[in-house]
Amino acid sequence: MTEASRQASAKVLAATMTLMAREMSALTPPLSLWMPQPTALEIKEAAQAVISGQAVVLWVNDSHPAMGLAVCQTQPLESLLLNQASLRLSGPWMVEPEAALRYKNSKIIAVKAKEVAKNSGGQFLTIKTWHDSAILRALIDEGFQLSEIGARLTGKLDPPDQEHDFLNISGVSLRKVKSHEFPALLDQFGELFYDGHLKHGPYLPPDFQNNLWREVALADFKGSQPFLFLFQERPEKAIGLAWGALNGASSSLRAIHIVEERRGEGLGAFLAKGLFKQMAQMGAKDITVETASWNLPALRLYLSLGLVHSIPLAALHLKI
Repeated sequence: MTEASRQASAKVLAATMTLMAREMSALTPPLSLWMPQPTALEIKEAAQAVISGQAVVLWVNDSHPAMGLAVCQTQPLESLLLNQASLRLSGPWMVEPEAALRYKNSKIIAVKAKEVAKNSGGQFLTIKTWHDSAILRALIDEGFQLSEIGARLTGKLDPPDQEHDFLNISGVSLRKVKSHEFPALLDQFGELFYDGHLKHGPYLPPDFQNNLWREVALADFKGSQPFLFLFQERPEKAIGLAWGALNGASSSLRAIHIVEERRGEGLGAFLAKGLFKQMAQMGAKDITVETASWNLPALRLYLSLGLVHSIPLAALHLKI
């Protein structure tokens, strides 16, 4: 695909997703849960990925873009760690109230995604999508395996000039760390990013997820994304980490972790509030977080911080 054709495809993609977002904003439950509207950030990132050549658009019908679409994107880091090509499917987005048609359109996209993966030498295909039974049945019927059920929560951040009501916890402190400290502190936490999560089938090595997130953390830290560490003062020891991602006024919570022996003391809320304040000072106005539905402590924490449930999610994978 030439640069001009990628630019054209990205423009059609952005226009179509923007139109879908407007139509979806008028939907009411349960359709609004099944078909959440794409955000401005999702539209921007999808278009940029197409322009860069890292992604292709999969249309349900090339002649009628609004019938439905998904974006299939290469995953360079995952491919490197797996030693096999890995791709991620985003979507599918469609404005279709009939479950039978959502099922049919999702199957079309799934078939096209498998073709793209095979033609590019891809061996592993993943997708995180909404918990719509029609979409899930279509993906499963095309060979995808359900790996995890989760939830997305959203909320507003307090203005940066407003003081947070921090918990009064003695013996601990919050601080940023220097670049030379960061890798060693990550190592201290051990298996930080895969604490009890379900494994994505027998195709991935046991340490894949932790290695993946460690590399992402290192890249985000170098890219000046917000990180905040929680230290025990006597003896000094890192006992927690909160990590976010910022894109303009939008932000997300990548991970929050408290060492096992200090859980249940309110330190998670203390740490999260500190990170939220930091991100607000950096210009963020809203926050999104995703977690596994079985992770009740995390869900209770996010709800206590004022976040509200947005949509249910389902993660699936396919070995090509």
